[in-house]
Amino acid sequence: MGKTLRIGIITAYLAEDWHSQQLVAAAKAYGDAVVIRPEQLAASLTRDGVALLTRGLTLDSMDGFVLARGFGERGNADFLVPVYQILERTGTVLVNSINAVLTAIDKFESSYRLQQAGLPTPNVAVVQDAGMGRQVLRAWGRAVAKPLFGSLGLGIELLEDTAPGRAVLPVLLERFGAVYLQEYISRPERDIRAFVVGDRVEASMYRRAAPGSWVTNIHQGGEAEACELDPATQRLAVAAAQAIGLDYTGVDLLEGPEGPVVIEVNGNPLWRGLLQATGRNMADAILAWVVQRILTTTRKGGERHAEATPQR
Repeated sequence: MGKTLRIGIITAYLAEDWHSQQLVAAAKAYGDAVVIRPEQLAASLTRDGVALLTRGLTLDSMDGFVLARGFGERGNADFLVPVYQILERTGTVLVNSINAVLTAIDKFESSYRLQQAGLPTPNVAVVQDAGMGRQVLRAWGRAVAKPLFGSLGLGIELLEDTAPGRAVLPVLLERFGAVYLQEYISRPERDIRAFVVGDRVEASMYRRAAPGSWVTNIHQGGEAEACELDPATQRLAVAAAQAIGLDYTGVDLLEGPEGPVVIEVNGNPLWRGLLQATGRNMADAILAWVVQRILTTTRKGGERHAEATPQR
């Protein structure tokens, strides 16, 4: 009989978010799934040390956590970030790591990590001046402009080195203060989403843009189709996840003229479209990885959990 685990699902949007609900259901297969709202977290510092708390329990009574939706409209993000960091420093399993999530949110930092890891990824420029942006467009011909911080395909523009394209730059700079420009890669009219959990690609799909659009993101109307990746592309996706430090992630790739190219790594990936395309619910794979991390991580006083099996 496996040991019953207590796994916390940290989410600000349990009622609204299907993904949080799926993670809670998957966690229940291993024991107790405890929903923790981020705005209810608290901390105390005394001579006895630090204590992280929520209503009805201290966090050190838990075996591990999934950081599903760690920030919401309520609560204070500037306080929550160090809370999650302290939680990890105590040796507690937190999936995904808050530092990796923060890296993934920052597109420039993510691109830097991918480049430093030697992975194929497009040329990138970040500008705070329209004149410098025009120089980049002149050199590249076409660029994809994105907010430095963002997700779900929101705020993305395809800019050409034309008068209308150049005119968009000051508008974006006025809105965002800085513009992240990624060199456009010629490729088939699709991209790839590879969902990595731990050290493997659990499922993958092609994403095609809706008619009249070039954005393939499912949230923006893109269509999904299951695909099988060759071993080299799978290794590339796993390497991209590891370069950012994520336990689970959606890695976006393009089929470029010289092979697959990593476009983006997502710190808080959605998988409803992937489930519809492949029949695979990533919540099960994520929780299996969380449990594996718990079983192989030395906890307080060197204690290890001997075993834990799904209670289905």
